[in-house]
Amino acid sequence: MRYFIVVALIMLGVIFLRQKQAENSAPQKTAGAVAQAALTPRPASEHDWAKAAIDRTNEVRQKVKRERASNEVP
Repeated sequence: MRYFIVVALIMLGVIFLRQKQAENSAPQKTAGAVAQAALTPRPASEHDWAKAAIDRTNEVRQKVKRERASNEVP
């Protein structure tokens, strides 16, 4: 049982180190990419996640309604 725990900890350590190396070797975002990210909506906070879900649902409903209306026009 001890050997299993030791091997599991070693494997988790190796996985952790590989992920850190992958993050460090990833290219850094340019100013354009950072500006693009700022234009996207922020994720919902833990306090208003329900309101954000309702808003998103309404957005999708409106989009589907517009697409269906445009598809029916001859």
